[in-house]
Amino acid sequence: MKDFIFLGGDLRFIYAAAKLNKKYDCSVYGFDTLDDEVHKEVGIPVLNVIKRCHNVVLPLPMSRNCDYITAPYHSGKIPISSIINACSEKATVYCGKACPVLRDMCRENSLKLIDYFEQEELIVLNAAITAEGALEIIMREKAKAIMSMSILVTGYGRIAKVLSKYLHALGANVTVCARKFSDLAWARIAGCKAIHINDVDSSLGKFDAVVNTIPAQVLDRNKLVRLRGDCLVVDLASKAGVEDLELAKEVGVKVIWALSIPWEVNFGKNFLI
Repeated sequence: MKDFIFLGGDLRFIYAAAKLNKKYDCSVYGFDTLDDEVHKEVGIPVLNVIKRCHNVVLPLPMSRNCDYITAPYHSGKIPISSIINACSEKATVYCGKACPVLRDMCRENSLKLIDYFEQEELIVLNAAITAEGALEIIMREKAKAIMSMSILVTGYGRIAKVLSKYLHALGANVTVCARKFSDLAWARIAGCKAIHINDVDSSLGKFDAVVNTIPAQVLDRNKLVRLRGDCLVVDLASKAGVEDLELAKEVGVKVIWALSIPWEVNFGKNFLI
């Protein structure tokens, strides 16, 4: 654990590198469009620095297409293959949500791969921050108090569980929509109303906001036209849950596809995991 290079990613990587840089030799790459004081502390190396680094850290999510790593602050693209080919023989590669392509490349090059997003404690903390970010979006976009709102949460995974708890604590009338009857039972125990996803259509017109956590097109055209014109849809899923964004505009429904909320909304220089 002598040195680290952080490649691509968002502001979380900048702050993580700055924190580790107090104890280890840390570098970052893929932030050439970012003007940030913390960024300047760890410098901007070139890819050949990877050769002498023992630990190569890739972002969360590592990639959206298995070709290039996620690098929103980089002016170009960073191919996964170029990173793996530049790694030293004894390097350890860390990433969030490893794709099959990366796993195959690491195996072929005898590199140790660690997917840090397989750690439950990190997933839970990420869910909590995502839920907090969703609250901020709802409060910002809706001109009414959450305690007077009727909100539908689709799905009941980690993020939905935390978000439903937060909304319920703030006095919202929360309805959970899911496929598993066990999830619906847990939602009721948590103080929420619960409805099976196959039976939700007739209730869609009563909600002030819908928060989707299911990575599938839950809100198809048939469901979109049933929403109120002033309804806000916050999509937290990695795959868009709204089938037709143009139709949503036509019927007056505002859709916010809120990807990577932990850094878009909540991360600051004093917030470090």
